[in-house]
Order: sequence, then C-alpha cells, then structure tokens
Amino acid sequence: MQQKQQIIGLIIAAVCVGFLLIHPKSTAKQSVDKARANLGRHLFYDTQLSYNLTKSCVSCHDPKMAFTDGYRTSSGADGFNVKHNAISLLNVKYRTQYTWANTAINSLQKQIQFPFFNEHPKELGWKGQEQFILNRFAANTNYQYLFRLAFPDQKMPFTIGNIQQAIIAFEEQLVSFNAPYDLYNKGNLKVLNEQAVAGMKLFNSNKLGCAKCHSWEQPFEKYESQFSAGIRIPSLRNVMLTAPYMHDGSLENIFDVLSYYDRKNSLNLSAKEQQSLIAFFTALTDTSYLSNKELLNPFQYQ
Repeated sequence: MQQKQQIIGLIIAAVCVGFLLIHPKSTAKQSVDKARANLGRHLFYDTQLSYNLTKSCVSCHDPKMAFTDGYRTSSGADGFNVKHNAISLLNVKYRTQYTWANTAINSLQKQIQFPFFNEHPKELGWKGQEQFILNRFAANTNYQYLFRLAFPDQKMPFTIGNIQQAIIAFEEQLVSFNAPYDLYNKGNLKVLNEQAVAGMKLFNSNKLGCAKCHSWEQPFEKYESQFSAGIRIPSLRNVMLTAPYMHDGSLENIFDVLSYYDRKNSLNLSAKEQQSLIAFFTALTDTSYLSNKELLNPFQYQ
C-alpha cells in the first residue's frame, strides 16, 4: 500500500513539474506575441515606414472608416494613385483572399509585399531603399526597445521579414463581430427594429439574392472570398463606413450602389425597400474596436 502511494506521489510530482515547465513557456510566448503585435501597431501608424516619410499603413486604412480611407483609390508615397479602392482590414485574419483582382494572393504574407515593393505607384517605396529604411528604425531608441521585446532571441532583429511579421500580427487583432446583426443572431432580437428586420429578409430573399454573393464572416471560421467577373466580392460589414464603393471607388454612396444593382438586375426596388435595406446595412456596423486603445495610434493613445 505504501509503495502504491509512493508511486502515485511520484506521478503527481512529475505532472506538476511538467506543468511548471510548460506554463512559463506558454506565458513567454503570449508575452512575445503581444510585444510583436504592439511593435506592428507602432509600425502601422508610423510614416517612417515609407521611404520619404509621407505614408504609413493607416494612410489607406483609417480605423474611423473601418480601416479604409474614404477615397476612390488611395495614393502612394510618390503621389500617384493605386488601381483599386482600399479594402477594410477588419476580420482580415479570417479571410483567404486579400486583393480585389488577384486570386493567387491567399495569405497576408503575400499581400503585404505589394505596399512594400510596388513601384507603379510606390505605396511605401521600399524597393531599392531597404537598408536605408531599416537603418532608420535601427537608430531609433524606442524601436530598439520594441524590436528587442518582439524578437528576444535575435541579435539583429531589424529585418524586412520581422517588420512585415509584426504588422501582420497587429492586423490579426482587428476583429469586429459586435454589430447589432451579430447580437441579433445570438438571440437578442430587440437590437434590430422592424425596418432592419425587413431589410434583412429582403437581403436574403429570392427577389434580390444578395446573400448568394455576400456571405458573412463568422468568428474563428475562414471567410471564403468569392469573385465575380474577376473582381473580389467584399464583405458588407461596416459597409456604411466604407464609402466610396466598388473595386474602383466609382460609386460615391450607398444610394448609388442600390441604384446600380437596381438597374443592372431590374429589381424594381421601392423607396420603402431601399430604406429597409439601408436600415439592415446600418445594423452591420460595429465600431466597438475604437474603444480598444491597443488598436489605435500609439503616438496618440499610449
């Protein structure tokens, strides 16, 4: 009996030791992950990321506009405009397609190469300026500290790969699943008024067929982006904040969008139906992320 108790005691001790060994590793990883996202946050908002100190990621992805920029097409650091309208970065971690017209760009690692190295236009202008920009960060005392926390095992952490990895880590924090529509789906039926519910039913109806193309991201599930005529079909989350619309920003407001599809598909939408749809689109708005200072400009909100 005594021998059995000793064996059980040894097993328990071994389990405890194993837990003590695993737990610090887990805590350390969480600390590094947080430091990496924080570094990415600083880089995302910093114009030092562009070769001529004029642009940052936030130049095209402003949190107040659901991480879009309000322009038909964004301008690069050289002053020339890109081809397409800026896509929202909210819930980007759940997607599988990342540009308007290139289905081969199926990861954030592939997507981030474009703003860094595009030349026509130069968005950030890294090509040919790589070491110059890296030296800029390496000489900055604050970034020396942030890089050391984010990449503690590296003696020389100032690399393009680390910068991109940190920015992606920050972008993956941009999650938005707290719209009235989400609360309604969780059982809080009071958050949508009759007009919004009517708009939701109309949106999902056979008459309009909107839901056939615009499916919804769900937490912890991949959002499979569809393409139509070679153009990515976007999410409609926070759609009321992301004007102008379409891949080229050619439609100025939501009424223009409704009119466009009304004409294109002969929908014969009444004024009442349009208002119901707009009430539903408004219910897709979630700005709760704006209360999280860890997602906002670190040079304004510490």
